Amino acid sequence: MPYIEVKATERRFADPAACERLIAALTDAACQVFGEEARPDIWVVLEGVAAERWGIGGRPLA
Repeated sequence: MPYIEVKATERRFADPAACERLIAALTDAACQVFGEEARPDIWVVLEGVAAERWGIGGRPLA
C-alpha cells in the first residue's frame, strides 16, 4: 500500500477544498507510477505543524 505523508505548517491546510485537491492530485500522481489498480490502496495523510514547532535555519517560523 503506497503511503504519502505531507507535513507543512497548519495554515497550509486551512482550506478544506485545497486539501481535497492536494489529496486527489497526489493520488493521481501515484497512480501514474503504480498503475490505476493501486488507487484503492493509496493513503495520503496531511499533517499540519504549528509554525512555532517548525524550524528552518535554527529558528522557528513563528
